[in-house]
Amino acid sequence: MSQDPDRIAVPTNGRRPHPVPEAAAPAATPEAGSGEPSDVEMSTAFSPKQLAIGFAIVASLVLLVVGSARRRRSGG
Repeated sequence: MSQDPDRIAVPTNGRRPHPVPEAAAPAATPEAGSGEPSDVEMSTAFSPKQLAIGFAIVASLVLLVVGSARRRRSGG
């Protein structure tokens, strides 16, 4: 197992942990300390607009389910 403190070794299906792929290792480039997000971080980032739209979709689905449940109870 690796002695790297940033990695937690977790066995899967009774087998030993897989080695860390080179792409997942932090890049040793001059840009790493510049404070700018990397391409990997930007690919998983959400804008406030995307979060608001996602929340609106989830809230509307919850309201539809609650409304249909209330109609069933009062209609019978």
